[in-house]
Amino acid sequence: MTMNWQFQTAAVDALMIQFAPHIDLQINAKVHQLATRLRQQQPDWLREVVPSYRSLLLYYDVLECNEAQVKRALKPVIDELMKTDETMQLDAQHHVIEVCYDPELAADLETVAEHLKGSVDDVVHLHTAPTYHVYTLGFAPGFAYLGDVDERLRLPRHATPRQKVPRGSVAIAEQQTAIYPRTSPGGWQLIGRAAAWPELQSGDTVSFKAITRQDYERLCADAEQQYD
Repeated sequence: MTMNWQFQTAAVDALMIQFAPHIDLQINAKVHQLATRLRQQQPDWLREVVPSYRSLLLYYDVLECNEAQVKRALKPVIDELMKTDETMQLDAQHHVIEVCYDPELAADLETVAEHLKGSVDDVVHLHTAPTYHVYTLGFAPGFAYLGDVDERLRLPRHATPRQKVPRGSVAIAEQQTAIYPRTSPGGWQLIGRAAAWPELQSGDTVSFKAITRQDYERLCADAEQQYD
């Protein structure tokens, strides 16, 4: 794989390895492969690694080394990683998540259908067709960024975020889709609602399955009973 990666200073004790300027599944795989290797090697100077879409942020112990020493230690590891297209197997799982695509539960569903110049059913078909990849986690605990959304569904975030997005809301923004793990502010396009979902990890894959409003209400009732 040809990739012009580079180092970027992130803080006095942090270094960013930037792999590419765009989001790509192969690039993301390299990010997580490097993170896995560093966690396995556990050099004395390493404090934390934080993988993202196309970059890896790492924190190091300034009492153990300086930035130049960290770069010298990392360069041969990254160069070796880039020489091969071998994929390091992550501890990944596939999840099927049931979603209710009802306009009463999804404030932007009909707007997205209008953008598509189609129907709500068309939106549901396009959103449930792919197998999504968990690129990274962030924004809030448990918030998983999934890609890639069908190009016909891609819409930007709202210019003004909503103050309160309900827990379980399934949303899209450009090539990403996600489930809001708790009620919070948010600016993504809301197209559905999930009653339950597993804890997702980077590298996992996800499929969405459309369910009726009746099934959604039943799942919500089951979840409430479980935690009573």
